[in-house]
Amino acid sequence: MKKGIRLNPKDNVGVVIQDVDAGEAVDFGNGLVVTALDSIALPHKMAVVAIKTGDYIIKYGDVMGYATQDIPAGRHVHDHNCDSEKLMK
Repeated sequence: MKKGIRLNPKDNVGVVIQDVDAGEAVDFGNGLVVTALDSIALPHKMAVVAIKTGDYIIKYGDVMGYATQDIPAGRHVHDHNCDSEKLMK
């Protein structure tokens, strides 16, 4: 099983700390294990719960962007489905 980090229980994403292939399970601690839907290189983000379009992306307890599309648990979270432009205006 691969490892990930989720530092705050409010986080809806975690960071993989090992390269992960689609279909591999990632242990984020405290009983939270999520199966990757995509191959994800470290240190990228992975949704640990389903995130709806427009919802905030929460990492390390802080808002770091918003979802530009629905993101199921296990999906790679990056600039193809997450943006922060609205937050900077």
